[in-house]
Amino acid sequence: MSGADGRSWLEPCAEFCRAEGLEPSLLKLLDGFRAPDPRGGPPPPPEPRAHGDFAALEAELLVEPVFEDLAGELVGVDAKQAAMFARRLRSLDGAFAEAPEDAGARLLRVGFRQRLRGIVHAPGPRALRLRALGDFYYSHLARHRHRRRDLPSVVERLGALAFEAVAPGLEHARVAQACAEGPVHLNVLRVDPQRVRLAVDDRREGVRAGQPFTEWTRQRGATAAVSGGFFLYSEPDIEAPSARYDPVGLLLGEGRCLSPPVFARGALLLDAEGGVAIEPLGLGGTHLRLADGRPLDAAEAARWNRSRARIGPDAPSLAIVGRRVVAVGRGLPVPLNGFVVPTPETVEVGAEVAYEPLRGSGGRPLVAGIAGGPMLLEGGALTLDLRREDFWGSAPPVTFSQDETGDQNLLPRLAVGLDHAQRLVFVAVDGRDFGRALGMTLGGVGEVLQALGCHTATNLDGGASKRMVLRGRALDLSSTELQGSGDTATAGRVRPVHSAISMFADR
Repeated sequence: MSGADGRSWLEPCAEFCRAEGLEPSLLKLLDGFRAPDPRGGPPPPPEPRAHGDFAALEAELLVEPVFEDLAGELVGVDAKQAAMFARRLRSLDGAFAEAPEDAGARLLRVGFRQRLRGIVHAPGPRALRLRALGDFYYSHLARHRHRRRDLPSVVERLGALAFEAVAPGLEHARVAQACAEGPVHLNVLRVDPQRVRLAVDDRREGVRAGQPFTEWTRQRGATAAVSGGFFLYSEPDIEAPSARYDPVGLLLGEGRCLSPPVFARGALLLDAEGGVAIEPLGLGGTHLRLADGRPLDAAEAARWNRSRARIGPDAPSLAIVGRRVVAVGRGLPVPLNGFVVPTPETVEVGAEVAYEPLRGSGGRPLVAGIAGGPMLLEGGALTLDLRREDFWGSAPPVTFSQDETGDQNLLPRLAVGLDHAQRLVFVAVDGRDFGRALGMTLGGVGEVLQALGCHTATNLDGGASKRMVLRGRALDLSSTELQGSGDTATAGRVRPVHSAISMFADR
């Protein structure tokens, strides 16, 4: 379909759109994923050519055996991830095929197939781009199928939400019904931190031991628990001392910094006096120093992470990952999950670094905290500023930092807000399920938390990693797969939880 002859493939698509009376906004979606890189880079190449009408274009794309060895094309991630992404893409293609008379679905399928072909044939790693393509087209097919103007919106449904008391200071509510946006399945935990003890946990050892999250919460005696923050997963350049599943950003438990706030992102913070806050916290909130007491410049360190640079300054510097110096010199490569800090001090590789005590904007020492981001609500108003919170460049998770869709994707989400009664409100939104739960955008989750009375909120890690457990039972519909697309759907597996927020209603 390439070559100098013919016309752009988008022209027969536009003719089809007009002939079928489809909304122009549907046609506009086909412009997505044209550029060879998600942000920046060279200009897009010329669009592929078409040599007939829409039906001829559609027929040509549908006979191409693009899914035969798709997992083998997904370089840049491990084999399990590649197989999972390929299954999702095949399931999505099957979902398009379920309604052959639906003109809008036909148009979207042509766009999906054309852009998939372009990414597969492009040089370089392509796994994350194909994953993003699948999420984008799933989201718009879900909207196209399910939008109902005669039903209340999810925010309107929340006006009649009834909470059930689980324990003193802990309440649960659920929405599981059709809304104007489509089917919604979400769970809410409302927690009074003055009556319910909260803890932040690193669960990597439990995951390595094969212990399910539900079993772990029962064994620990937690009344409820949710999954926590981001971790290294799909990044193509994970190198020692970092490892897949390491936490990204702040992870603070019992006053010890298990993972430093390399990136200044929205976080749930608990202080030594029982106070709770949700706010961005970066290295400026730490007492950054070498273990022997020599101070390091936290403000300078905050300038040299992977959201801003790949190479550090041309000055004597230290590259730091976690609590260790991993390199010394000038112009150091910036570690994926670390930072570079200029210093005139003489330091050897392997030297230990300290961060405690950490302090939030209130100035009190923190005893627990976990980062997610981006912030969804500040001062009662919706907000979404990825670049301000270091979701940029090659900073992990790259699924956020290199997102090119502008918060259009409907995905499983987990977020936490703070209401005017100083209660924490955790919301777990299920998604990637055509029949029961489409998912939400980040902005949509912000609107939900706003409707639940929150003035401040941050996103936590969502997707297939999102979990919410109450009294040892999972409340959410967690799966790694795309659900509800007929015979192409598969049950999939539940992804392990690597960090968590536990709640103990024992006081």
